[in-house]
Amino acid sequence: MPSESPIWLSQFDHLRLNSNNPLRMVDFYRDVMGMAPVQLDNDTYLLRGPGRKLVIGRGETGEHPYSAWRVAHADQLRTLREHALQAGLPIEPCPTPLFEQSGFAVRDPDGRLAVFGLPAGIMPPMPEIMLPAARLPARLQHVVVASTQLDAMRAFYQRQLGFVVSDTVYNNQEHEPLGQPTVHFFRTDNEHHSLAVFTGSTSRHDHHCYETTCWNDLRDWLDFLGQLDIAPWWGPGRHGPGNNLFFMIKDPDGNNLEISAEMEVISRVTPPRAWPNSRRMYNLWGTSWARD
Repeated sequence: MPSESPIWLSQFDHLRLNSNNPLRMVDFYRDVMGMAPVQLDNDTYLLRGPGRKLVIGRGETGEHPYSAWRVAHADQLRTLREHALQAGLPIEPCPTPLFEQSGFAVRDPDGRLAVFGLPAGIMPPMPEIMLPAARLPARLQHVVVASTQLDAMRAFYQRQLGFVVSDTVYNNQEHEPLGQPTVHFFRTDNEHHSLAVFTGSTSRHDHHCYETTCWNDLRDWLDFLGQLDIAPWWGPGRHGPGNNLFFMIKDPDGNNLEISAEMEVISRVTPPRAWPNSRRMYNLWGTSWARD
């Protein structure tokens, strides 16, 4: 395997979520997140807003078939494919219509595709509709999954693809010796994480996150959501790993959606940090979210 992966300075670009009622999901992300919908085929929809893209498809509710990272240029894509092949990963075709077909995918231990590519040269035209939420900043920034095989997921994303570990959470309390890892946060650029993997009782989608620019943006989002009678179920608060401000709501299928601000920026060579599995890791200001 090459000593250094060419993945650095890739950015999380979009994901696909499936639903047994995709039109209900389309309406939510249009009205709540300001993302204009375009129907790609009978069962698949592209939603786009400023800095944010999401694919909704028909399938099992809560299913998360792929996450997609955008690379900087064609040479990086080519060398990343070679790196994945040398790491022993079978290459699969690019599944997303938002990337050029020169992109590729590899399947992680939980069966989800990690996709890498360049933006498609020709995209469906954006509908000319005025969506109130489109004026609010919310750049798609990271995705989080739960897994029953945390070690295998770390080996895949870190050792085989070259994602950089930012922080690891261990199952000890504060002031105790480190226990077993329970969470890994990974980055592909200078933002603290574009992917995190939690230990869970099942392997599943956990949440995806939209990054704003500052605390006042969170206020504006909460004011807007209040007008829609949508209350956050967690937060506002501040995470330990990443040090970002946040709150969370749920979409109609029960998927967790996070609005974040001021995500920590670190260098490629910053060593990973260790966190105890305490309330303060989840939320420096208040209550934690106990995942199963």
